Amino acid sequence: MRFTIQTGKTNDILRTKSENVTSAELRKYTRLADDMVRYIKNPENGGVGLAAPQIGVSKRIIAVSLLRDGDDENYRTIAMINPEIVDHTEETECDNEGCLSVPGEHGDVDRWKRIKVSYIDSSLRPQSMLLSGLAARIVQHEVDHLDGILFTDRVKKWEKVLSQN
Repeated sequence: MRFTIQTGKTNDILRTKSENVTSAELRKYTRLADDMVRYIKNPENGGVGLAAPQIGVSKRIIAVSLLRDGDDENYRTIAMINPEIVDHTEETECDNEGCLSVPGEHGDVDRWKRIKVSYIDSSLRPQSMLLSGLAARIVQHEVDHLDGILFTDRVKKWEKVLSQN
């Protein structure tokens, strides 16, 4: 399983709202969802989340690492099919974000501190989860991808990262 990551702030697939996975398509897309989880779990790929549009598939599927914070070593990485943020706090926090699809750029982005997300898991069961902190941020970032929104659209303060090659 080798994915080609779609890049660029004007890339059409990254700027298009993804379609829901229909009931008839669920089985077809669970394998892709599991492959996305394996991709994110591989530390060589350098990501904590991946949305299907980032690999050229305009469907509402994300893989996310549910980190409590940057030092968390006991976290799960899961797939969410048709994720929907159904509730959130009004309280936000600002933190630095980057993206596999916008390499070399980072910026400070406001996100809700706590969210409730509903989704279908890769066993085809409906789930919902309350998330806070970094896990909530990662899910919000990936759900934005499904809506054609890049983190660069939400940046309050930019930080350019110089290549270390």
